[in-house]
Amino acid sequence: MTIEERLQEFQETFLGENWIWRHGQQEAILEIIQAYKNNFKTIILAAATGSGKSIIGMAIAYILNKEENKKGFILSSDLSLQEQYEKDFQRFNINWGSIKGIANYLCIDNNEKNSLGTCRIRNKAPKRMHCYNECPYFSARDLAVESPTALLNYAYFLIHMNYVNQHMDEPIFELRDFCICDEGHKILDIIQNHYSPKFDSKTIEKLEKLTDFFIVYKVNNHNKIFYDIKDNIRKLFQTENQDTLHEILIKIEESFEQYFPSYEKLKNKVDENYPHQDPPKPWKEALRLCDWLKDLHCKVEDYVDIIKATSTRNLVKNPTKEDELTFNCLEESYMMHKYFHQWTGFTVLMSATFADPTSYMRSIAVGNAKYIKMHSNFNFNKSPIYFYNKRRMTYKEINGNLSWLYGKIDEILDKHKTERGIIHTVSYDLTKKIYENLSKKNQKRLLIYSGSDEKKQVLDILKRNKNNVLIGPSLVEGLSLNDNWSRFQIWAKVPYLSLGDKFVATKLKIDPIWYREKAIISLLQGTGRSIRSETDWAVTYILDGSLSDLLHSNRKSFSEEFVQRLKIIDE
Repeated sequence: MTIEERLQEFQETFLGENWIWRHGQQEAILEIIQAYKNNFKTIILAAATGSGKSIIGMAIAYILNKEENKKGFILSSDLSLQEQYEKDFQRFNINWGSIKGIANYLCIDNNEKNSLGTCRIRNKAPKRMHCYNECPYFSARDLAVESPTALLNYAYFLIHMNYVNQHMDEPIFELRDFCICDEGHKILDIIQNHYSPKFDSKTIEKLEKLTDFFIVYKVNNHNKIFYDIKDNIRKLFQTENQDTLHEILIKIEESFEQYFPSYEKLKNKVDENYPHQDPPKPWKEALRLCDWLKDLHCKVEDYVDIIKATSTRNLVKNPTKEDELTFNCLEESYMMHKYFHQWTGFTVLMSATFADPTSYMRSIAVGNAKYIKMHSNFNFNKSPIYFYNKRRMTYKEINGNLSWLYGKIDEILDKHKTERGIIHTVSYDLTKKIYENLSKKNQKRLLIYSGSDEKKQVLDILKRNKNNVLIGPSLVEGLSLNDNWSRFQIWAKVPYLSLGDKFVATKLKIDPIWYREKAIISLLQGTGRSIRSETDWAVTYILDGSLSDLLHSNRKSFSEEFVQRLKIIDE
């Protein structure tokens, strides 16, 4: 069969004869398959919001399965995107497996999260359990293993390729021929976060609780090890020398490892003491803490190895919050090759917001790639971007312009008094200041949140009331506020990353282009929250004049559609 015939087969088999392809979809699929035949290793597909990336990805995977007899993965950036793909699989009757982390499934034997399922807490081989064939987790995993294309999220993929497969005689997910990577602009951040250990006050609290349990229930006495770890974590907060920090992290990792025999002994004691019933609550909590400690140990072990393989000069001690330390690594190209590129095979990286593809390739350590651009077919006639270029909201200038900012936001809210909208604030501090300085009637419209759980709650309220406005610092991704759910959005500040973050500040000195590109990607992502289809529309207001800097220095990173929509307001 020709590639075109395979694509037609995919349409007829899954999409139906009445399916209408969106503008550019077929062309992108055919071009990517041809690039594969021409021995390209990496494809970057810049596909605008609404271009149907999931269908493109599924069609590419199907053709590679059938025409080339290749197996592969589709990788999603988070669980919500993975669930969207799962709905598409179901809607189009595509029988590919999808698997998430074990904690997302319930054990049908004890009704706990599968991470505390009967087989795990009793050291039982899962396949010897009576419930194996009905287990939601293992059923999903086995289907994904057997499927020619399997849907995973990046976190699960990284764990299996870099940890599970390295510690098993027979890997569960063997190396495959291709990876279709959705939200490809997030990959570097995902890798960085995945291999960045974190320590805070709860680290000591959890470890002390586990240590006490082991003593009380006569599993083992780890008191000396605990106090050594506690002392070493204290030294992490007090020390700045990179070589010394690395040495301390090595000691902590080695101390963590000494708890593991007790974990195995605990699971054996569960089976001995509670053979026919669930263990008591303290035992379950201890088992949870053991899993937590294993996860933290893996992060520290990987990080120690990364720094050892590169240099302690790449170690960044990052006080991300009060009483919290995160350790980052500057040598991200090493991390990309070691933990991602070597496992992906033929790789298709898809996103609506790559900004400058050359900068993106450099950031993820890709030397050569084919770049394909799908232009948006949205009608933006009713979606202008009003850019107020006179007042800058930089760290040095914002205080002198806050009064104007509050007044302008009040004015815009009055103009859209019967409509829902979004206010992007970049920080919780600015969110609070804006709220406190608006008129009483507009304050009543605002929905404020302080974390991801509260954000989900206020989103439900937003969709129930006709003129509420969502305000906050983390609204640039993961929202789909189509049609009347959002008819306007306000940028109070250009979304530069905080220079209070030591990793960001250090990386800025090394790579200023990266810093600007991150702001542009966030701006483009956030501006797309309110326009989700060809018939959708929303008015955007950018109240920070420092956007001019990005437009002048990184003009090619902005899409043509964005630039054409700009209306300059000189006030």
